[in-house]
Amino acid sequence: RVSGAALTGALTEAVSALTISSGAITLDFAGKSRASFTLALTENVTTVNFSNLAGSGLVTEFDLQITQDVTGGRTFALPAALKALGGSDTAIASAANAVTILSAKTFDNGTTWPYAMQERA
Repeated sequence: RVSGAALTGALTEAVSALTISSGAITLDFAGKSRASFTLALTENVTTVNFSNLAGSGLVTEFDLQITQDVTGGRTFALPAALKALGGSDTAIASAANAVTILSAKTFDNGTTWPYAMQERA
């Protein structure tokens, strides 16, 4: 049996805010198997890089909250390695201030990333 305190501690993780540099972002896992990120879209994202994955034979996963700025209409190019799960959106919400949550996991050290993505209600 797992107590509530033990379960809460096990699920606690820091959230890293990403910044866009010339259309690129980098999700840095710093050797962790799981990470959470936020991204405020102030320009289009054309390149997504991954660094410091957990390693071969280990699962690496992430959640990314993508928020449009007050202008909206910013785009987010998904890397070819990301493969949508059935029923997932394949583009982020474009309205001003819209929020999209992208969750992905790799079982093969970043070769493929099955993902689910949905606009936040």
